[in-house]
Amino acid sequence: MIKILIVGLASFVCLKAEAVPVCMAVTEDDARTILGPTAKRSKDPSGCQWMDTGHEKQMNLARIGVASMYERARADSAAKGRTQSEGGLGGTAFSTVPSKDHGGRAAIYLLKGSVVLVVDIEGFAPRGAEARIPQMRDLMRKLVPKI
Repeated sequence: MIKILIVGLASFVCLKAEAVPVCMAVTEDDARTILGPTAKRSKDPSGCQWMDTGHEKQMNLARIGVASMYERARADSAAKGRTQSEGGLGGTAFSTVPSKDHGGRAAIYLLKGSVVLVVDIEGFAPRGAEARIPQMRDLMRKLVPKI
């Protein structure tokens, strides 16, 4: 669900060929803190995807203007893995680590007003993504004022 949503949103934004301001607020240092020293923004015109040079690890961001998506994502995430409420991020939020990815994927969803902000990472060795959640929280705190 996470990947389908992110990819679908990224495709829509790519068709419009516009940079998403919240995505452009992510610096190379932010991405490298999460993905490692070789992280670079992808050529996606939205600016919402980062990858390491080996294209093994990636981070996707999404800003979605449909508040109801938050509860649907939370219910789906709870059914397919572990979720945890995330306080102190500037809105109602939860993190999730899907079971099927064996800890190689993680996401944080944040609801503020009618906007849902998602930071999603994947491609980490088993249980590696969960260790990046603290850095994802820091990035989320930085991005929340921009939504």
